[in-house]
Amino acid sequence: MHELDLRISDLDRDNAAQLLHRSVGEGRISWTEHEERLTGVYAARTRSDLLQLLADLPPVDPEGPATSSWSRQPPLQVMLSKVVRRPEPGAGPQRINVTLGAVVLDLRDLPRGCRLDVVANTTLGKVEVYLSPDTRLVDMGTAWLGKRSAVDGSHRPVPMQRLAPDAPVIRLSGHSVLGHVRVTIA
Repeated sequence: MHELDLRISDLDRDNAAQLLHRSVGEGRISWTEHEERLTGVYAARTRSDLLQLLADLPPVDPEGPATSSWSRQPPLQVMLSKVVRRPEPGAGPQRINVTLGAVVLDLRDLPRGCRLDVVANTTLGKVEVYLSPDTRLVDMGTAWLGKRSAVDGSHRPVPMQRLAPDAPVIRLSGHSVLGHVRVTIA
């Protein structure tokens, strides 16, 4: 059997979805094409199916989406509990999977020039991310019968504002299914 005919895992699908989220955020594909390809990614069964959907996009890193650094770092898995984290700025990408639980991720007071990727997936759960007002948020995630929001300390929607060019950047992606991903800027 050829390697392209092997079945793929949920992690392979999540890596492919991450690549699509990044690509739409960079303007490489339209939102309509993103939706079509994302549907295909979650319906894919083999590596060949994935490659057909991703062939014209640059990989997340030189090793490609199937063996990228994302797959070498285990995600934080939370089920039926609550976890509070304050990662160090150089800790690398934060991957979070929540089912019937909650994660609080405190990313306030990041240093200038810091860039951090956060993949927050929630099913019947909640991910709460706290950011400082001087942090740039790029939300590339999706919600299916779930919710994604960005609010200020009094839970009002956050208005657009000008930030310094070297402001910390948080790139938030992932999926919310019957759950909530909320960013609080305070």
